[in-house]
Amino acid sequence: MSKTNKNRKIMETYYKSISNGDFDKVTSLMDKNVKFHIIGESPFSGCWEGKENVYGVLVPAVVASLDQNTVVFAENWKIMCADDERVTGLMSAEGKSLNGEIMDQTYCHIFKIEDSKIIEVYEFMDTAQNEKTLNVENLNGHSGEIGPMKF
Repeated sequence: MSKTNKNRKIMETYYKSISNGDFDKVTSLMDKNVKFHIIGESPFSGCWEGKENVYGVLVPAVVASLDQNTVVFAENWKIMCADDERVTGLMSAEGKSLNGEIMDQTYCHIFKIEDSKIIEVYEFMDTAQNEKTLNVENLNGHSGEIGPMKF
């Protein structure tokens, strides 16, 4: 199997695992030093470095903002393109936040993959919707490294 096809399979597994709520599988696809670059200027935005920060602070803060009885992540997803180093995909999310706001989000991701592990993620979405639906207090004072997205 070519490297491009391996990268595509990794990302198919990533999106399927998110859709199934299998975050153990999702985190197993990540390098321990993964970097998440999230567009925008909110405390959820910026560069989040390391699996511990991404899955120990950022993701739990997002999830804690949402009504788990209504939220569906990655019900729809699509790999747009793949090569030997990167994969670009789209993913949906919908439901309600705990403050009653409706979330109807589309994410665009650019993943960088090395040695069959995701080492970097660039995430683009409707940041105004995030500000309406996500509770900053769930970050407990943490935030990404704010500033322009670095690439």
